[in-house]
Amino acid sequence: MEVIEFHHEFFNDFEFNFHSTHLLYHKNFPHGQQVIFIHYTENPDKTSLEYRLGIRINAVEEIIHKFLPTLSDYSERSITLLQSPEKIGKMIPQRFDIENDSQLAEAIMAAEKFFVLHGFSWLDEMIQPLNLENEFANRIDKEFRTQNFVYTSFRGVTLAKLYKQEDYPILRKMYLEQIQKREMTPFTIASFLHLLNYLDNLEV
Repeated sequence: MEVIEFHHEFFNDFEFNFHSTHLLYHKNFPHGQQVIFIHYTENPDKTSLEYRLGIRINAVEEIIHKFLPTLSDYSERSITLLQSPEKIGKMIPQRFDIENDSQLAEAIMAAEKFFVLHGFSWLDEMIQPLNLENEFANRIDKEFRTQNFVYTSFRGVTLAKLYKQEDYPILRKMYLEQIQKREMTPFTIASFLHLLNYLDNLEV
C-alpha cells in the first residue's frame, strides 16, 4: 500500500483517482473507464513491481456478463482490455526486480516517465471504442495463446457488433471456429452461441 501511494500525486495530476478498495487508479468516462494497476510483491527471495494498463467499455462488459458466470460485483469492475507496458512503449520491462530502496525509486521514476511518454496517450486512444475494436480485430491473423481466450472472444465479437459492424461477421466466424477447435466445455460453447444469438438480433 505504501508503494502504491508513492504514485498518488503523480496520477492525481493526470486526473486519476485512487480506488482504495480495489487498489487501482482510475479515470471515469461516460462510456467507460481507464485503470492503472500497480502490483508490488515482497517475498523473502525476491521483490517485484509491475504495472498494468486497462480499459473498460461499459456496454461491452454489461452484455458479455449476461452470458458468462461471474461473481456478484465482477461485471461492475471487469476490464475489457488489460495490457502490460512493454507491449506499448518498450521503455520499461514487464516486471521490475527490486533489491533495495534505490532500485525502487529508479523503477518508479522510469514508470512515471513511461506513462508521460506512452502510457497516458495509449489509454486515451483505447478509451475510444472504435480504436479498441481495431485492437481486437487486428488479432485475427495471430495465434491466440492467451489463457483468457474465452473472454477475448466474447469481448472482441461484442465490440465489433456495437462499434464496427463490418467486422462482426468475420470475427463471429473466426471466434466460433476457434472455440470449437479448442474443444471448450459444452457450457462455454453454449454460452458463446447464446451471446451470438443475442448479438445477431441486437439493433445498434
